[in-house]
Amino acid sequence: MEMEKKNIAILILAIALVASGVGNIIFMLPPIEPAAPVSKSFVVGTGSGPSDLDPVRSWDSASNDVIEQVCEGLYMYNLSDPDLGIVPRLASDFGTWDATGTKLTVPLRTGVLFHDGTKFNASSVVWTFERINYFINASGMPWILNETISQIHSLYEFPNGTTILDPVTPVTVNSEYSITLNLRAPYAVFEPLICYVTAFMLSPASTPQFEYVDTAYGKIVGTGPFVYDYYVADTEVKFHRWDSYWRTLAFFEDVTFAVIEDSTTRNNAMLGHTIDYLLGSMSSLFPTYDADVSITHRSGGRAMSYYYLGMNTKRINQTWRQAISYAINYTYIISELQDDTVYRSNGPLAPDFPGYNASIKAATWNLAKARTIVKSMGFAAALTADNLTTGTNADAWKALTLQTWNYSYNIGNDFREDLYPVLKNNLELIGIEVIDQGMSWSDFIYRAYGYMEPGGYDSLMLYWIGWGPDYLSPFNMIAPLFSNKSASDSAQYYNADVEKWLEEVLEETDAAKRATLYSKILHQIVEVDMPHAFGYHPYQHSVHSADIRGVQYNAMGGFYVYPMYRV
Repeated sequence: MEMEKKNIAILILAIALVASGVGNIIFMLPPIEPAAPVSKSFVVGTGSGPSDLDPVRSWDSASNDVIEQVCEGLYMYNLSDPDLGIVPRLASDFGTWDATGTKLTVPLRTGVLFHDGTKFNASSVVWTFERINYFINASGMPWILNETISQIHSLYEFPNGTTILDPVTPVTVNSEYSITLNLRAPYAVFEPLICYVTAFMLSPASTPQFEYVDTAYGKIVGTGPFVYDYYVADTEVKFHRWDSYWRTLAFFEDVTFAVIEDSTTRNNAMLGHTIDYLLGSMSSLFPTYDADVSITHRSGGRAMSYYYLGMNTKRINQTWRQAISYAINYTYIISELQDDTVYRSNGPLAPDFPGYNASIKAATWNLAKARTIVKSMGFAAALTADNLTTGTNADAWKALTLQTWNYSYNIGNDFREDLYPVLKNNLELIGIEVIDQGMSWSDFIYRAYGYMEPGGYDSLMLYWIGWGPDYLSPFNMIAPLFSNKSASDSAQYYNADVEKWLEEVLEETDAAKRATLYSKILHQIVEVDMPHAFGYHPYQHSVHSADIRGVQYNAMGGFYVYPMYRV
């Protein structure tokens, strides 16, 4: 500021001298340096590329992150709103339900183009929902091969397996910009459901209606702020700005998702400023990020995602699952492996999630109880059920090999790698040998969804994974993980009572009775059957370059480059 004042004073003096006729005096003014142009490129560091590029098949966060930059649905959550309210997107307003609760009439936005120039209108919506019906086999046709049915089919089914959308006419066209969505029966969380990527629109002119978009060589063509360019497997995903976007144009002209599987390398890229936004930050580096004025580390609220140790219920019976649940040192995992950046879970629902019940309590570390459970099965009769981890009795427990199970995880994920020796140490104290089964991300995620041959789910015994909400309903956190009709029930858990209660909860209109049903479900899963060792929920952490603005920090973990910009 002082230099600016000095230059102004010199200019005033020069003008005065020229005006007085003293024109032979020459002033040497300092040159004005042009400001550096603000970069319109944006680089995201991510741990993995998309497993599935097609919205009707996408199930993991890495795939969703790609699709959400390119495609849009009728509605979405307002990620800038702490309450995460639903807002219209390709719908021009909220829809209207008929008296039966089975027909939702929706006005559509005009003037929207797909990236190939195709007009978005009612026929686009018809095409999209007919495509969804095909890939969930709503018609029940026997010639639809099992491998053709999408892993997301459970999202569009009632708990009894009946599909939600009308199998013949899922959408009625009222006019070019008005449609009615037709359901078989009332479904209380339908509007939240279609906020999820599975109902996002692709261009009918550029997408095969009855084939999946190929992740390696195909392209998704949506209406969103960025155009999908290509994916080089395990290297990068490229996008460029859609200059005919119906909203204000995106600030960034090109976007790159740089795939850096190793978390240390990825975090070092953030410290070296070769990326602008970090997905998957290491808690051990938070103090370093906090000390760097060129990096923003935002921490605070509690996220709604849930992380757990899954146990294959077909290989590991209920009694062993209970013993394992009490044998794990959760405090060590949270404090030492995660540096207290997460907090303990009491089931799949985080405390801020609708339907959370504080009276439901997950197993805590209690080695004596775990050993007592093992002894109840007739093992280790001569040994003592105490809490000691060292000494003669502990050594005797370690010497046993009552069961041998593998622990599966994706290599390159530091936490999951570091969890192996913890599980090995914890579980050998109750006579279980844990075998390391690290693998690539794609192998791991496809096994977790039962799509990897040979074995699928059966090749997993113990595994650490997470789940985030697709939409804000307890049903969406419970049914996918604990219903045997779901592709995400990788623990292969089944309980007839839980299935019955899940059917009842969608039909129940009384909020208090619905809460009672959810409490019964959670009690059975968390406190009795224990198909998971319930791990933790994270606190929210975002790490990005300090010159990035417009970030939508949110508890759901949704990541959209739009409307970010650089200052």
